This record gives sequence, C-alpha cells and structure tokens, in this order.
Amino acid sequence: MPLPKNALAFPPNPKDYNPASPLTTACFMVIGLLGWVTTWVTQMLFSYTVGLTMSQKRKEYWCGYLFRLIAASPVVNLTPGVSVRVTSDSYAFTAAQIKGQSPVMVICNHRSYADPFVLAAALLPLETKYVAKSDLFKVPFGGWAMKRAGDLAVHFDAKRAGGWGTVKGSTGQLLAQAAAHFEAGNSICIFPEGNRMGVSAEKCVEAGAHPSKLMLFKPPFFDLCKKMAVPVVCVSLLGSDEIWPVGEMKMRPADCVVHVHAPMHGKDYESDQAFCDACRMKVGEGYQMLCKKAAA
Repeated sequence: MPLPKNALAFPPNPKDYNPASPLTTACFMVIGLLGWVTTWVTQMLFSYTVGLTMSQKRKEYWCGYLFRLIAASPVVNLTPGVSVRVTSDSYAFTAAQIKGQSPVMVICNHRSYADPFVLAAALLPLETKYVAKSDLFKVPFGGWAMKRAGDLAVHFDAKRAGGWGTVKGSTGQLLAQAAAHFEAGNSICIFPEGNRMGVSAEKCVEAGAHPSKLMLFKPPFFDLCKKMAVPVVCVSLLGSDEIWPVGEMKMRPADCVVHVHAPMHGKDYESDQAFCDACRMKVGEGYQMLCKKAAA
C-alpha cells in the first residue's frame, strides 16, 4: 500500500483523504448493524443455555469472542475495498493467551472509529475486552452486546478537561474491573492515547513534536499490568483513518496494515511511568516503520 498523505500529518488534513464512497459506507453500516443484532441474539441464546454452566467471567470471554467474530471483524473483512493485513513478522499469540488462560493487555495507536473493527480482524482468535466510552453501551444491540461481552466503560465528565476528564472515582472502578478480567485470564485492549488523532489539534501538534509521533499515554493501566505481571502487547496500526476519518460519518475504500510486537514486561522497568513511556515508543516506532515501508 502507498503511504497515506495524512499518515504523518499533525493534525491530519481532511482534504487529503480520498473521496467518500456511498457503496463502502452503506456496506460498512449494514454489515455492522446486522452483526450487532445477530451477535446479541447469539449471546442471549448462549448465555441461557451453555453459559449457565460457566462462571460470569468465562461467559463474558465467550460472549466477547462471539461479538468480535460475528459483529466486529466482518465489518472490515466483508466491506468491498477495505482490507486488513498483518505483517509476516508479527508476534503470534500463544495457545494459552488465545484460550483465555494467560492474559495480556493489547495497546494500539488510535486514529479512527474503525480501529476496533480493524483490530478484531487482525487479532482473532485472540479475544480482548475493549475499554470504551460509556455512551456506546447505551446503543441498542451493539451496546448491549458490548455489555454482555464484559467490555469496560469509561465514564467521562462533560465539565472536566473539555469533556474528556473522567467522573471522579470512576478510574479506580475501571481498574478494578480490569483486574478482575486479568485474574480470570481474560485479555484487555486499550487505546492509551485516549482519543483519536485529529480530534484535538493541540494534542496533534504535541504528538508531532514527540519522537513516538503519538499523543500522551497515561500510566494507570501500565501500573496495573506491572503489579499483576500481565504482559503488554503493543500494536502499530496504519491506514484506519483512511477508511473512516475523524469528523466524518462516511467511509472510503482503504488498506490497513497491522504489526503486533512481542510482549513487554513491567518487571523490566523501574516504574509504571517508565513502562508506559517505553510502550509509547514501541507503538510509535512501529507505526513510523510501517510508514517507511509504505513510502518505499
């Protein structure tokens, strides 16, 4: 794939994206909506049959797997003109990690609302619980399916940090829920930048000035992984904003490339902040390497 014009633009220029495609937009939306409904129905049938014999966290593992398999990954796998390629030298998840017996925390750079769909397609059969805005859990069928999957809700306070500050006390609850998943063997996926590249012009400029070319990572989840000896798997993703740019509800055909790095371990770093910063550099260096290969 050629290097997208906005790959290293801080902030991205909306005029440099390809024209939106009615066909791509329609397929993306229809496949997504059908997937949400189908997943929720399947989850309900599973939960009140086989799921009755399982613990809550094990049931959430399988409901999450169904969500990623039926609803998330088909959006990019079946939409005409959209493709996802995982690099040949990417890390291969172990059988224990795939089976939900040995948890990891997957982290990725955040460029588009399409990122969770792209990651689901790239990471399966690994099932991960996603950290997402609490408002998304209210969406009929899709939000209901996320809740049954055990995904984690971030509660933002409209009065704090321009609407991106969290409700007081909610971060501790979120970390406790994440810890419960780790203890059960479930993996988690987060976007440590907290927002998509391009939403805040100021943060984009700061990212462009940083060696990683990424926005700031915050350490609480890295501290949790360090304390619980949960490895962090860094993922670098290129091209998702070419499908679904920030500020738009129309999609276009595009290719995405994903590189999965080898796990990083908190015990190798003196502090949670050092661990956090090292992971930021790993994701950023991988992203810039994907850009370099695309430009070659």
